[in-house]
Amino acid sequence: MSPPPTHRFDPARFLTPKPLAGGAPALVILNQPVPRLDVFERLWTHAAYRLCADGGANRLFDMCDDPSNTKSNGHHEEDAAAAGCRERFLPSVIHGDLDSLRDDVRDWYASRGVPISRDLDQYSTDFGKAIKKVTVEHCNRTAGAGQTKNGCTESRDGAAGQEHTANGVEQDGSGDAGTDILILCTLAGRVDQGLGLLYEMLRTHNQHNALRLWLFSESSVSFILPPGENRIAVRAGFFTENVGILPAFGPATISTSGLEWDVSDWYTCVTGNVSTSNHVKAEEVVVRTDASVLFTIEREERLP
Repeated sequence: MSPPPTHRFDPARFLTPKPLAGGAPALVILNQPVPRLDVFERLWTHAAYRLCADGGANRLFDMCDDPSNTKSNGHHEEDAAAAGCRERFLPSVIHGDLDSLRDDVRDWYASRGVPISRDLDQYSTDFGKAIKKVTVEHCNRTAGAGQTKNGCTESRDGAAGQEHTANGVEQDGSGDAGTDILILCTLAGRVDQGLGLLYEMLRTHNQHNALRLWLFSESSVSFILPPGENRIAVRAGFFTENVGILPAFGPATISTSGLEWDVSDWYTCVTGNVSTSNHVKAEEVVVRTDASVLFTIEREERLP
């Protein structure tokens, strides 16, 4: 019997100002307020492909109107600073059904040569359309840079018992470390939309399990831990001790180490035991699970 797969995660790597080793991620900006400029700037800098999902372009455009984001004083300085900010943050593409994209925003980005593409699939959300676009465009780009194109669409099957490190993740039996997609959003709005986003994450993970989705909200980072052994690096200065492991996608049996309240063969489900308020007590947290769970860790108020 082959050993269980091992997955290694290092979420702080996307928050550090240092250049990333390995392939650059894609960034998806949803139609929600940009939560924090310092986090946004670092995610933007690391990304090679930046997609605004429909009204996400409005949010990016309006972000530059906030004087606190541009450090301007007075009306004329604000106008100049906002224009400079927008020129600095030009997305790779604006994509979706475009029913939320304002005319002034569309015209401005179009005048700067930003591609604007339309997807009229009424059975897919803005997030689903964005992931489909990223899967095609970003994965083709990374394939051209020497990475395996099929790593964006194929499952991670291979000889068991072999580990390698790339893009911040180790995976047993993998011929390709896959592609990271950073999702900038907020979970402070409508509950149904927040839950819908989580389920879209799982569906994408199941359909393209060489994609790794990282959800950056107002104060935390969330990502899916697949079945097997998961090792999460918790770098000092980037995260608080607050952490949760949620059976958001169905019941799971988990064992942990590195937490204040570790568990062993612990059954967790949304109608029973749930670990929502645990504390990190080590530089690495280990979670063994028989089903996918959502791991969430709180960011520090200020990035180092």
